[in-house]
Amino acid sequence: MTLLHRTLLGSLVASGVALGAPAEARPGWVSGTWVYADLCTSPEDGAQAGRRITLKRSPNGDGLIYEGAGLRAPVSTTVVVDDATKDVAFRIETEAGLVSFHGTAGPEALVGTLDSAAGSQPVRLKRVLRVRAPAACPGETTGSIN
Repeated sequence: MTLLHRTLLGSLVASGVALGAPAEARPGWVSGTWVYADLCTSPEDGAQAGRRITLKRSPNGDGLIYEGAGLRAPVSTTVVVDDATKDVAFRIETEAGLVSFHGTAGPEALVGTLDSAAGSQPVRLKRVLRVRAPAACPGETTGSIN
């Protein structure tokens, strides 16, 4: 053991840091960013449809970014997350009016109900693991033979 290692070890012990003690598990979900989306692009005019919800988990608090077709910019807000049930709830004011969501976040999808000026609708957003350009919106394709 070098003099530097002995000095560091001595200062750690003197400051009360327990060496070799097992780390305590942090309750709840792992910190990080979870992205759920169904964004797509219309092949005819390039307009975007759908939405993206980015859930940011941190020991310092949880946050959410909501993006959707018709919004000029993403909107950030706080979010309520129940660690035991993985229930997620948020309310956000957009230029189109109030949007609220209540549902469950999982490793595959965010599933719940979205309420807005357009009414209440069921939502199932797939979890996005890699950032990529929005896919073409499903629908009828005209003018081509597949």
